[in-house]
Amino acid sequence: MKGISYRGNHICFGKYALLALEPAWITSRQIEAGRRAMTRNARHGGKIWVRIFPDKPVTIRPAETRMGSGKGSPEYWTHLNVADNNGARKLMCIRILGASNCRYAHIGDVIVAVIKEAVPNMPLAKSEVVRAVIIRTCKELKRDSGMIIRYDDNAAVVIDQEGNPKGTRIFGAIPRELRQFNFTKIVSLAPEVL
Repeated sequence: MKGISYRGNHICFGKYALLALEPAWITSRQIEAGRRAMTRNARHGGKIWVRIFPDKPVTIRPAETRMGSGKGSPEYWTHLNVADNNGARKLMCIRILGASNCRYAHIGDVIVAVIKEAVPNMPLAKSEVVRAVIIRTCKELKRDSGMIIRYDDNAAVVIDQEGNPKGTRIFGAIPRELRQFNFTKIVSLAPEVL
């Protein structure tokens, strides 16, 4: 990566901005760490805009694996469908809460995500940072009885600080394992529990 940027290098709103001194790849964890440091110093006295988003997938192969057999799994970000009616349509996962170096999120995990697509004139807007809980994954879910459940998409539900959903309806089937993670409100709103 070489050269300087000719777009997005001026302040559109606000008074101050952070300037990168050299070109580099910035991961989603670095963006989240910078956002936390700024909000901690601002102490809710100002407004902070984060205008960079991780939109380049970086794949990493496990250690000591043979060459070939395709690319590795996406490491830094992934897109999720929103399974409720709060106004958001697509989420992009930034970080998994409760784990310092966890790479993959499973059903019941709480994540920090950015809204990539949203319905206009709704409470949640595009580029807003929210919390969400994973309710469906394409990766199969194995139960103790030997049953394997695999969904067609990766989906999440936007929640507040207390773990309650921000929407009033849940779309699609959800697993009953969410009840073990104390998301009973989501389970009660779901039309089908598997």
